[in-house]
Amino acid sequence: MPVDLTAQVRPRSAQPFRLSGRMVAGALIGFFLVVAGVNAVMMTIAITTMPGVDVKSAYETSQRFNGEIARMQAQEQRGWQASAQIRRSGADAVVTLSLRDNAGAPVIGLLVEARLEHPAARREDHAAPLNEGSAGDYTATIPEVHGGRWTLAVQAARGTETVFVSRSRVVLKD
Repeated sequence: MPVDLTAQVRPRSAQPFRLSGRMVAGALIGFFLVVAGVNAVMMTIAITTMPGVDVKSAYETSQRFNGEIARMQAQEQRGWQASAQIRRSGADAVVTLSLRDNAGAPVIGLLVEARLEHPAARREDHAAPLNEGSAGDYTATIPEVHGGRWTLAVQAARGTETVFVSRSRVVLKD
């Protein structure tokens, strides 16, 4: 019993493929619709995850600018020397600030606050008041700080006047 294994040959269409103007227009419109759709999705994701707002009111921030310059000039004229350190203590971070005046005497009686600011997410920021242990040496423990890059912002006030501000980039290792 013989078996025939030849494939059936389909007849070729009478007309060969032709690229028409409608096909080109449809492909071009489809391409740009896909690009616009992807752009819309990416913009939505970008805006919902990082709105781009750094301050609540840019106008109020600009109004404080001249006062901030005057405060920095007064801080420079005081000639204070500051030494800030941050170290790990388990999962916590210990911040130490030593303040000396231009004669080397300790600067005492200040209300000092330290902030660890995360560069990407404000919800990760930590703040703690520093307590004066010995004269001119202020210390605070900030609980549960993960490793990585941070900005250490220290602000000292005497009464209602801010007399010292410092910002430093730090790296905490796990």
